[in-house]
Amino acid sequence: MKWKMIAGLDKEELVLLKFTKAESQTELCWKHSKEFEYSDQMYDIVDRDIMGDTIYYWCWWDHEETSLNKKLKELVAFALGNDTKSQDTQKRLANFLKSLFHSKTSSWELIVCKTEQETTPYILSYLSIFFPPAVSPPEIS
Repeated sequence: MKWKMIAGLDKEELVLLKFTKAESQTELCWKHSKEFEYSDQMYDIVDRDIMGDTIYYWCWWDHEETSLNKKLKELVAFALGNDTKSQDTQKRLANFLKSLFHSKTSSWELIVCKTEQETTPYILSYLSIFFPPAVSPPEIS
């Protein structure tokens, strides 16, 4: 159905792309004989002309498929952890969580409290409440 609709379009509604034969093999990512990706855009070939070493492609610029491919690439990047925005968020969260805990502990010696009935040892361990932040605060200009 899609191909019948595209075939019935006037050439004014199509995009003309021209490449050498070598460029058509190296610069175009072919999905199949009637469809390719060029500069992150999807094109459906309606007509082609060959003049010497140059190939002229009359194409339908497939905006919907281009948009779908972009969203798919973003989802894959996010799922694989390659999304720079996601990585930045993860680093900030990790730094925040690290700032909540202090790795150095101060231990006090064993304190023994004697009562008439028994001796009960208590070990007191306090975290230092004075420590520098893991990340410096942003400067306001």
